[in-house]
Amino acid sequence: MSGQQAAPRGERKLRSDTRRNRRRLLEAVGELAREAPDELTMQAVASRAEIGPATAYRYYSSMEEVLAAYVLSVVEELGDFTARSTAQGRPLFDAVVDKWVDLLAEHGPALVQLRSRRGFLERLHNGSEIIAATRDAWSEPVRGLLDDIGLPAGMLEYALFLGNMIFDPREVQDLMQETDLSRREVITRLTEAYCGALRGWARVG
Repeated sequence: MSGQQAAPRGERKLRSDTRRNRRRLLEAVGELAREAPDELTMQAVASRAEIGPATAYRYYSSMEEVLAAYVLSVVEELGDFTARSTAQGRPLFDAVVDKWVDLLAEHGPALVQLRSRRGFLERLHNGSEIIAATRDAWSEPVRGLLDDIGLPAGMLEYALFLGNMIFDPREVQDLMQETDLSRREVITRLTEAYCGALRGWARVG
């Protein structure tokens, strides 16, 4: 057994309250983003979560910070899916894309609320938590795809950059909502477009 002592009861309750309140705030963000995205404010989120605004600000300093936490939780869910999967190569990539579209169907309205002024590569190189989680979720599937279509693993960073563009939540949602393409057609077309972009990038190089 570890020699560490259990946290005092009051401290455990505080941690439990913190986890619960954070979860409520993130759930409220998802609900409001689906129902009334133009009304997404800290006050509205706190009200939906049944938490006082002052308490909400104790956990997150701004609406952008709440949204960032929400996006991170969704990307980490994708990463967990990747880590648990027993598939390899192209089948793993296809499974992860399928899971990503499922996550967008549930969380997309909140994901598109967060927009950075910095590009994907800059954020990757500067250690952005969200982009690091994105890299962790997609690296193995993309490596498998590169191998499957005969492209070098050394172009992984560029491949992640292209994938961030092609599988962007806003654009995937746009296709799903504004065209008559089925879910399967959207996935198939985006995946084929991605493979074409990867081949084109490698060919020029």
